[in-house]
Amino acid sequence: MGLDGLLGNERLKAQMRAAIRSGRLSHGYLISGPDGSGKRTLAQLLAAAMECTGADAPCLSCAAWKVISGNHPDVVTVDEPEKKQVSVERIRQARADAFIRPNEGKRKVFLIPRAQDLGTGAQNALLKILEEPPSYGAFLLLSDAPEALLPTVRSRCVELRMTPLEADVLRAELARRYPGRDRGDLDEIAAQSGGFLGRAVSLAEAEAAVLPQTAAFAAA
Repeated sequence: MGLDGLLGNERLKAQMRAAIRSGRLSHGYLISGPDGSGKRTLAQLLAAAMECTGADAPCLSCAAWKVISGNHPDVVTVDEPEKKQVSVERIRQARADAFIRPNEGKRKVFLIPRAQDLGTGAQNALLKILEEPPSYGAFLLLSDAPEALLPTVRSRCVELRMTPLEADVLRAELARRYPGRDRGDLDEIAAQSGGFLGRAVSLAEAEAAVLPQTAAFAAA
């Protein structure tokens, strides 16, 4: 399996494969890119690689498959989706949790899906653990606006910037996912997506939802 679950981004995946094979994965990564660029997919695969006990990490044949399903006890999502900003208190809770050793995995991994929504206080609280993490701790920050983070926070992380897919790769994936859709429509969706699969899927789903409504309106 490896990192093949992420389409495109070949240079980035080669970088990560080298780090995985050498056992030199960082304790902090900042994964940046627009919505739909694959940030969460990469974060899940990296977290699975950190927990993997197989030969080709992430093999997803060992217990690390739980990361992808969202059920691994040592991979923690740090967020407050009901709030505009992630609070200082939530980051402090995660910081305290980081010093509790893993339950069943090799590492304790914290995913922060809205790193740009950390206020200055929350970022400073996070900085303390990024500067002196436990040996088994890892932090994956996801952001569509990495410039919103403090320079000190960014400097403690390895930045992984998501890149658009090549047009033929994106069109092929859309054709695989939507075999019954008109090829011209899928080409237009691919063009509108900016090369990002998640954005293309959202456009395709939205268009599919509108079509029955349009047909009903025309019939009326």
